[in-house]
Amino acid sequence: MIAAWSWTTFWLVVHLLGVLLAFGPTFAYPFMGALVAKHPEHARYFVEVTEVVAKRMTLPLGVLVALSGTGLIFTLHIPLWSTPWLIVAIVLYAAAYSYGLFVQLPTEGKLMKLMLAMPPGPPPPGASPPPEVTALSNRLRYGGMYLSGSVVAIALLMIVQPGRHVFGA
Repeated sequence: MIAAWSWTTFWLVVHLLGVLLAFGPTFAYPFMGALVAKHPEHARYFVEVTEVVAKRMTLPLGVLVALSGTGLIFTLHIPLWSTPWLIVAIVLYAAAYSYGLFVQLPTEGKLMKLMLAMPPGPPPPGASPPPEVTALSNRLRYGGMYLSGSVVAIALLMIVQPGRHVFGA
């Protein structure tokens, strides 16, 4: 027998799929970055991939995550202003999303422009990247750490919901 879907089920499925599809791929970036460090001739491709994923997946689906989360709050009748863990998660989400949109994405764009201006092909043996490329790469790396940490913290808040359950009762 097929169970009937409620609005709560709909919003939960949309929310969870949105989170997985929007933020899941970004957890692979550190591994790809380590490979680029070993094979710098692929750096332009890596920057292009991360920029496309941000523009076409992470940021658009991030809006869907926020909308579906709002749908869950309403369908579950959650008293938002008396739910501190949820308020903290929403603030963390808004800060992380804003950082991704207003800092990470423009930084990726600047790095991509620099990469496109560089001569094609692998760098000469022993050559180090221009200082501006290094600075932008580091900014993206540390920003990525912040964003990944935010996703993990928000997920933990959503799972544990501190203060909601009384253990041992």
